[in-house]
Amino acid sequence: MFRTILVPVDLEHLEHSKELLRVAAQFASQEGADVHLLNVIYGPPAVVSQYLPADYEKKASADTKAKLERVAGAVEFGAGKVVCAVRHGNSYPEILDYSEEIKADLIVMASHRPGVADYLLGSTAARVVRHAACSVFVVRH
Repeated sequence: MFRTILVPVDLEHLEHSKELLRVAAQFASQEGADVHLLNVIYGPPAVVSQYLPADYEKKASADTKAKLERVAGAVEFGAGKVVCAVRHGNSYPEILDYSEEIKADLIVMASHRPGVADYLLGSTAARVVRHAACSVFVVRH
């Protein structure tokens, strides 16, 4: 049923990712699906970016991809391939764009318990659920 699974991973809150990765691995191993781990790096404000080295984005991407690969190596996802990807920008549009690029059948993502601000602004998970072209499985932490 699922051939391509996208798992957005927040490397700053890896303690919340264990259950997320376990669920994704369960889906992937049942289906023999390919798994794409994605981390989105939110860019620095424009006023700050002018003071960063020219290769800042390239270095940040390489460091982040290496961390994702270590995370992926600690989980058995089954027979499919595992791809680690890094994007720069706002989380939910990057998640949606990447899911369309890889033709994801399923997005497995984490979400915190909503608070009042989330009802007014919407969380990343809520936006992905509303706008994704594929199924979304949300793991609460």
